[in-house]
Amino acid sequence: MDLNIRPIAEEEFAPWLSAVSVGFGEPPNEAHLGRYRKTIELDRTHAVFDGGSIVGTAHSTAHEMTTPGGSLKTACVDAVTVQPTHRRQGIMTMMMARQLNDLHDRGEPLAALWPSESIIYGRFGYGPGSFHENWSIERQHTAYAQSFERKGRTRFVSPEDVEAVYPEVYRRATIDRSGAIQPPSVRWKGVAEDPEDRRRGASAYFHVVYEQDGRVDGYVFYRTKDRAVQVHQLMAATPDAHRALWRFSLDIDLMTSSTAMARPVDDPLPWMLANPRKLKRETADAVWIRLVDLPAALSGRRYAADDSLVLGVSDAFCPWNDGAYELEAGPAGAECRPSKKSADLVLSVADLAATYLGAVGFGTLARAGKIEERAPGALDRADSMFATRTAPWCPYGF
Repeated sequence: MDLNIRPIAEEEFAPWLSAVSVGFGEPPNEAHLGRYRKTIELDRTHAVFDGGSIVGTAHSTAHEMTTPGGSLKTACVDAVTVQPTHRRQGIMTMMMARQLNDLHDRGEPLAALWPSESIIYGRFGYGPGSFHENWSIERQHTAYAQSFERKGRTRFVSPEDVEAVYPEVYRRATIDRSGAIQPPSVRWKGVAEDPEDRRRGASAYFHVVYEQDGRVDGYVFYRTKDRAVQVHQLMAATPDAHRALWRFSLDIDLMTSSTAMARPVDDPLPWMLANPRKLKRETADAVWIRLVDLPAALSGRRYAADDSLVLGVSDAFCPWNDGAYELEAGPAGAECRPSKKSADLVLSVADLAATYLGAVGFGTLARAGKIEERAPGALDRADSMFATRTAPWCPYGF
């Protein structure tokens, strides 16, 4: 094969998007062209050409991701596909290498993606950076363990209110939640427009906000189908808003059950229920993280304890990261620099990515055989340093 990889031109967008659709096992849909063109930055696309045909695709957008105590530039990777006719011919590896080199040149220290298959991305240095839960519960089992009297009020709003109201609530609700990414305006437009081809036979979105003292402190948008409530997103900036919006969502007349997608693993709702066993909970990996510039990424977050560690990190895919690094860090800030000292801990860049936001502890990975402790006590020190108050969570599905 004579393969060529490069960004696409404007006139190549339609065949590129068609290749994305086919790569995900869906027929091309011309109706998607206008919608998706708004979200694609041509200079951040990658297309692998076999002759005149596009056989591989990838894309990223630049965002800020919340890290413990701060935020960092993050490339949100999407549209990664290889055509079924060209599988297992090195095309994915070619694209991932080119993309990570480009992101490094752009000065974006982190990359993030939602993997369609979890087995793929570890070999490119990505690790599961957050987890979430999907829920379902029958209405007769939704009583709270304690009596609850809301202090504010819930009310319906129109889709036209989404762009004016939701972004600020989302920001307040995720301001100290590591792993969160603020959705761009085009995403809120999509929620407001709610195209019918995204509903999968369910109703259009219903939009409800929770107000207290004249301020909107939370919102939920949901669908109904077959007498079931489908909570697509519930965001609350206060505990009262959280309790009130869940009480509303679980009590909607004529509905017999409720489901919710992509909830944080430390969401309080299971602890609010009188019979939490009846809440069916399915935990899944969510956003995967890649440290593109390792010292910049480790310097770009805060740490729970003042301490220092020398990390020996293996990274064959991004060789500029491979080596030993000394991390001096604490609540006030951090500095990470290359070091010639002996490593306290030895691990892969993918496993370091999994610890980065607090999704898993160093001790857990060591017991799984993934981290070697060379200095006694280094695992406990690392867990103390990297501890976070809340579990990482990304409500934005990019």
